[in-house]
Amino acid sequence: MKRTGLSVAVALLAMAGAVQAQEQRTAKVAQCTGLQPAEVAAQVKRDYLQNRITRWASDKKLLGTATPIAWVSPETITGKDAIWQVPLRVRGTKQDKTYNVTLDCNVGEITYSEPQ
Repeated sequence: MKRTGLSVAVALLAMAGAVQAQEQRTAKVAQCTGLQPAEVAAQVKRDYLQNRITRWASDKKLLGTATPIAWVSPETITGKDAIWQVPLRVRGTKQDKTYNVTLDCNVGEITYSEPQ
């Protein structure tokens, strides 16, 4: 009986941690309607380097650095109506990763996928 209760508690904590990790991938940003792809690229790169990587310990560990190199090719950005899909490439000392970023300028929200 005690083992079952402990197992349930551990499972609930794991689920809460997963939800918390997902919530950390979305943040508020200043509304940004009227941007062109090159400006979207600059905003996403700046947001990642200044606001996200500094808070994401697991990503820093995965990349092997707290100061990765990040880039976005404006040609790869897609979207319409101020909702942009942005592939963000990041290079660390251990490996390179890609984030699929959604920048919704209408509501002022940015969402990052898990690194791939």
